[in-house]
Amino acid sequence: MLSIGEKMKGLLFSPSKTFDASEEDTLGTAFAFFIALLAMCAVLSGVTSWLIFHHGVTMFVLVFFLGIIGVFIGGLWTHIWVYLVGSRKGVTQTLKALMYGATPGCLLGWIPIVGVFAAIWSFIVQIVGIRQLHGLSTRRAVLAVILVISIPLTMPYAVTGTWRVGFATESGSMEPNMLVGDLIFVQAPHRTNVTTYEEGEMLNHTSFNNYGDVIIYRPNGFSSVTPIIHRAMYWVEKGEEMPGGKPAPHAGYITRGDNNLHPDQPGYEPVKPEWVIAVARARVPYLGYPSLILKKGF
Repeated sequence: MLSIGEKMKGLLFSPSKTFDASEEDTLGTAFAFFIALLAMCAVLSGVTSWLIFHHGVTMFVLVFFLGIIGVFIGGLWTHIWVYLVGSRKGVTQTLKALMYGATPGCLLGWIPIVGVFAAIWSFIVQIVGIRQLHGLSTRRAVLAVILVISIPLTMPYAVTGTWRVGFATESGSMEPNMLVGDLIFVQAPHRTNVTTYEEGEMLNHTSFNNYGDVIIYRPNGFSSVTPIIHRAMYWVEKGEEMPGGKPAPHAGYITRGDNNLHPDQPGYEPVKPEWVIAVARARVPYLGYPSLILKKGF
């Protein structure tokens, strides 16, 4: 049996031989190896997060527990397709492929920029693991993984109408209904109607504990600017008075953060419908932090 150091080195630089040598490893052995690396990655990710956002404990918990949950859920999902492309060697081998294959990501994934390449390398190593541990051809192993990835990617688009199904909350302007680090799941604007706060009061339509819909829009239509996640308060026509007394230069939504005292306008122009890139539908706490860390780090 390979030592931990030999296994890490082998999975980084000669994964085929290392998987062959690990074929008889038990799931418990693979899991212990994975947990050790994941804990190290979680600690280092927590330190990085603390230095940037002062949320080190949150990031540690996020990486560690989501890593454990993800490898088992991902393993079961992956094994469905591995089975369908011809393997009959059991789910244990699939789980081992994912656990051992996560080595590059666990070792280097916490480092800004380098982490991106480490994740790609982990993905490749996991394909190699599926091929070696299941005795599949490279073509079948790649096909299984393509199905594993493509179906979850295309299904959200079919449901929401957009490839980008989530946005991370970057400020406290929507507190207490959206918090920094929340991941906001969205729907494409062409798949729904935007109900303003004003209309919501009349229709009793609520979203995120208040009347009306929360929209994600590009301020003044600039694609280079970070999108804003605020509530659509009411609609103005061209020439109608905006907050502050100025006439609206064109028709659009007047917006405001739930935690803000004043609307976004007249600081920004009224939001044209074509500037709305998504409508917020649900939030998951903390899942937006990895995106914020990457953005801040770059």
